[in-house]
Amino acid sequence: MAKITIQRIFDTTKALATEAGQSLQDFIQFQAQFAEVTLRALRNGLTYADNIDCEIRTVGIADQSILTINLANKRPTEIRARRVLDTTYALSRPLQWGFTAAGKPFVQAVFTPTPTAPVDVEIIILY
Repeated sequence: MAKITIQRIFDTTKALATEAGQSLQDFIQFQAQFAEVTLRALRNGLTYADNIDCEIRTVGIADQSILTINLANKRPTEIRARRVLDTTYALSRPLQWGFTAAGKPFVQAVFTPTPTAPVDVEIIILY
């Protein structure tokens, strides 16, 4: 399959050669630039940090223990495990998260096999 290019999506020279194209010249050029920027972003890959209000952190979580996370005046809407940074352990259930009685966010993990020390986990904190 051929790669998507701006020329395949929208050929501005043909559009601008028409009577309607002359009347809508500014709009056509805006649409062409928008399409080019969008395609460039998709081709280069979208990332959480560039496109979503979030923070990515690495935290050491002990098995079945609650780890409180300190955030600067933001209240998360979701916390997810991005990946476990250890080849020995895996999450045996999805990362649990919530708020303490004091309103601080926390995470809790259960690993397989059971580790004897905290395991580094990369988490995504969505706002």
